[in-house]
Amino acid sequence: MNEENRTWLDKTPIPAWPWLTVELLVFAVIILLTIFTRFYDLETRVMSHDESLHTYFSNELAEGRGYVHNPMMHGTSMYHFIALSYFIFGANDFTARIPSVLFSIAMVWLLWPWRRYLGRAGVIAAGVLMLVSPYMLYYGRYVREDVFAVLYGLVMLYAVLRYFETGEARYLFILAGAQVMHFTVKETAFIYDALLLIFLAAYLIVRITRQPWHNARKEFIAFLVSLMIGVLFLGGALLWRMTEGPEALNPAHTASPVVPGQGDSPLALPQGGTSPVLVLGALGLAGLGAALFFVIRGYGMENIRKERAFDLAMVTGTLVLPMLAAFPMEYLSPLTERLWGISIAIPVNAADLQSFTVTGLALMFFILAVFVGLAVGLGLFWNRELWWKIALLFYAIFTVFYTTMFTNGAGFFTGLIGSLAYWIEQHGVERGSQPLYYYLLIQVPVYEFLPALAVLFAFLVGPRWLKQAQEKTDSVSINLPNTYTLLGWWSVGNLAAFSIAGERMPWLTIHIALPFILFGGWAIGALIERVHWAELRRNNAFLVLALVLVFVSSTLGTFTSLLSNPLPFSGTDLNQLQSTTTFLMGVLGMLASGYGLYRLFDTWEPKQAAYLGLLVFFGFLAILTARTSFRATYVNYDSGREYLVYAHSYTGVKHVLREVQALSVRTTGTPYDIVVAYDDDVSWPMSWYMIHFPNSRFYGNVPDMTLRDVPVIIVGDNNYAKIEPIVEEDYYRFDYVRMVWPNQDYFNLVSERFYPDEPFPDDYPCTGVLSVFRLFRNRDYSRVCEALGDPAMRAAIFDIWLNRDYTRYAQVTGRDTLVDSNWDPSDRMRMYIRKDVADLVWNYGIKSADLKPDPYVAGMTTLTADLIFGEIGAEPGQFNAPRGLAFAPDGTLYVADSRNHRIQHFDAQGNLLNVFGTFGDMMNGEAPLGTFNEPWGVAVGPDGSVYVTDTWNHRVQKFTPEGKPLTAWGIFGLADTPGALYGPRGIAADARGRIYVADTGNKRIVIYDSTGNVLGAFGSAGLLAGQFNEPVDIAFDSSGNLYVTDTWNRRVQVFSPLENELTYVPTLEWSVRGWKSQSLDNKPYITISPEGMVFVTDPEGYRVLQFDRTGQFIRVWGSAGTGPQNFGLPSGIKVDSQGNVWVTDAANGRVMRFRLP
Repeated sequence: MNEENRTWLDKTPIPAWPWLTVELLVFAVIILLTIFTRFYDLETRVMSHDESLHTYFSNELAEGRGYVHNPMMHGTSMYHFIALSYFIFGANDFTARIPSVLFSIAMVWLLWPWRRYLGRAGVIAAGVLMLVSPYMLYYGRYVREDVFAVLYGLVMLYAVLRYFETGEARYLFILAGAQVMHFTVKETAFIYDALLLIFLAAYLIVRITRQPWHNARKEFIAFLVSLMIGVLFLGGALLWRMTEGPEALNPAHTASPVVPGQGDSPLALPQGGTSPVLVLGALGLAGLGAALFFVIRGYGMENIRKERAFDLAMVTGTLVLPMLAAFPMEYLSPLTERLWGISIAIPVNAADLQSFTVTGLALMFFILAVFVGLAVGLGLFWNRELWWKIALLFYAIFTVFYTTMFTNGAGFFTGLIGSLAYWIEQHGVERGSQPLYYYLLIQVPVYEFLPALAVLFAFLVGPRWLKQAQEKTDSVSINLPNTYTLLGWWSVGNLAAFSIAGERMPWLTIHIALPFILFGGWAIGALIERVHWAELRRNNAFLVLALVLVFVSSTLGTFTSLLSNPLPFSGTDLNQLQSTTTFLMGVLGMLASGYGLYRLFDTWEPKQAAYLGLLVFFGFLAILTARTSFRATYVNYDSGREYLVYAHSYTGVKHVLREVQALSVRTTGTPYDIVVAYDDDVSWPMSWYMIHFPNSRFYGNVPDMTLRDVPVIIVGDNNYAKIEPIVEEDYYRFDYVRMVWPNQDYFNLVSERFYPDEPFPDDYPCTGVLSVFRLFRNRDYSRVCEALGDPAMRAAIFDIWLNRDYTRYAQVTGRDTLVDSNWDPSDRMRMYIRKDVADLVWNYGIKSADLKPDPYVAGMTTLTADLIFGEIGAEPGQFNAPRGLAFAPDGTLYVADSRNHRIQHFDAQGNLLNVFGTFGDMMNGEAPLGTFNEPWGVAVGPDGSVYVTDTWNHRVQKFTPEGKPLTAWGIFGLADTPGALYGPRGIAADARGRIYVADTGNKRIVIYDSTGNVLGAFGSAGLLAGQFNEPVDIAFDSSGNLYVTDTWNRRVQVFSPLENELTYVPTLEWSVRGWKSQSLDNKPYITISPEGMVFVTDPEGYRVLQFDRTGQFIRVWGSAGTGPQNFGLPSGIKVDSQGNVWVTDAANGRVMRFRLP
């Protein structure tokens, strides 16, 4: 190398090794630091929800149980890589993350060839940016598809630039390989390819329009007009698709905390109409087709073929074209169904191919054949010798991964068509419902502020530096126009595309960070190369550098003090004076160092001073970014305080696992042989961690009494009520935070003003400089102005940004849920340890107590229903949470179909006779006679009249046997309000036609005559005899005694009438080992047989208990399930004249009849 052209990067610190230049040494240090930071403490963090899905199914593949592609789980290649890691190293948290780490390291290593485009210093700068990037570091250690996808994106961009430069065919193969690997890992490949095709089209159009169109001016104008029309219509289709209302979240997705929802779009498609997206898209494609016609006719196909952008576009377009068949399938399917009653088969999973009709499959294959034929034809037209080889490479790799090494043939079609089709449908779901500004105002400013500011700098100086590059002959300068436009477009395009896409999740920010790092790295590298380092050393460089550091830090400190609370000069107390002193010291340091720099810069070029100042500024941001990365990855990695996570597992999971392992060692001698049960709420990540526990037991959301034999039970907060009747007092309970989400107060920063023509209120916070927001009269910027205008809020937000410290924010907002131990939003879980084994683990410090034997275990009986009718639904004869039931004198049966808001009448064989009732809500003033809001109880009087407790309309209604409404009584209120009821449930009629109602919310029983006149009442809140806590149901025995399920006191009380028959006194009670939960569904009912046998339901115990009239236990039957011996949620219960026991199964939507032995 010429000595004149040598730079500090060419120096050799070790003369004996002339090959070891500073450039190579610095890059090697970056690689080593990347390896260290990616592997350090890799296994500590708990696998998060989505991670555990990936690790679990990868283990299934590694264990030989295969993997079946499902678009909800994205592509397949990542599972192969993780399975390979398991095969080599075994399956655990560390080995599961090895592939992600290797790809993360490879990303930095693959920057080395980019020296031709970013420059040598630019690659060093990009390497540092990638090393310290919070997203590159955090998700480079995370089992997600995105780190793999980003590496393929990096290779794809490099291949594009290399082909632009050289035109060598091998880079087309590299491009195809990068693209197909991206498609095998995640559907973000469609976004990348769309951005690339738009760039290539624009690049080609610019090139073509700058060339002479000989004697074809009319075609040139027609080309431009057609192109404009096509772009406008396609833009309209995109806008319409974006504004369609959000759909329901698929339950297979990660659940998210409640966020204010959005209403239907004003552009929403009317039911049965033709999709405007389809119409606008067709018109747009027609416009582009016309533009293509005119460009070929006017400019000539041979001239177009000479353009390298055309080659790249043809390779990308033809390879992806067969997958785009999902678009017409998705949008034509409603049309074909409406016209011919045929739905186009779109295979989203392997089972779909088995369920489609022959006609639907034929339509699918026809459309697919058209797109495949078009792709083949275009490809061969472009380059007959080359295209088939590129396509073979692409689809060979595609087939191998999507068929899981040829073990899942359907995977080819679910990958080819189902992937895009699924995510077209999911676009409207908007998982997490994050705002459009999620990346621009939240993720990028909080984490990727360094490359973002570098990108802004690149856009600012780029035009000037591009002009200067025209005078140079080095490879970086020659390639700079392509590099600059591609990376600039990718930076803006990725930010826009992922902001528009329906799913806005934190991990997708890594795709935005990649072009930011490349583009920003080029800008910083070019800045470094423009500094005259030799001249700096001769002109007091170290003193200047020190002063620049003082100037930058004091300037930042000055502005930081203006964000603090209290503000400078705001008072004379200690805190206010300290703030003033801090501000003054910052100003003093800024002025003093600024003056010193002014004097020292006398001999400097102004540009050199500016360059050095900018480098110090970016260096300071690099340190701040490294600190942010370090804290997010190694300190707050398990906390909701960081915004780069979502549905994030908390430390409670591994704490539970450690305790379970310790208990297993004490009880079985090994860490994993203990029996441990877990529910569906904690199944992710527990399903992954339980692969090592051969005796683990998954019980979903239907626990049964067999769990009492399990030493450890792990349950999520959604199932607390279901497990409590089982564990009762026999288990110790330990509570943990299981999953956290970041604080989401950034939602709804701007809202609509309902009356934009009215003046702003006097207390509208947008005043002073912030009055500019008043120009937007249809928008309410109150929250923005409050945040910017309130010093306390500014200081709180700054603390969150800098330190993830929510202390001030909690004080300003009055929140107590912003500390890790009480974080909200979060999900909780419990670990239950059986008391007889708890003392085996010293941590608990508990001496085990003798377990209370289950008093009902000896009476466990298996009974099978001899008659079952009904299913979940809203049609006649179907049920939605059936509750109370009652027999008429003729033996027919009335059932309170509570959540269908109606009563259904059946004969003794379950045949439907009549249905009456519709929904009505008294709270809205719209509940005429005959309408219900969850009827829970029904009774039949001696004359056949039907009485119904209309629970949430807080009234009783009377009907004829045919369902004609006669009268109603009751209003919502407390016990001291005349005529009041509060959520009445159970109801019964005595032999004289008097009506008894369990006024559940008012803790009493109310007695009426048959027309609703109050005759008396008894009971009050409490634990004593005659008092109640949630009385739910009532029933009479043959002697006129009244039995009440006193639910939350967990007992049955018996009341006997005095001589006036309107005064009842408690005469007997017995405890029920059950009814522990206070959930809405855990409401037991009671009935008494003619022989005096008492039957009660135990809803969340999934059983029926039988006692004699004195409370002596007789038998119990039932368990969780859907079979004829099982209950989903036993609720209402009655005994017929033959002694058969009838039970409503609320969860399974059915009525069951049992014959007693």
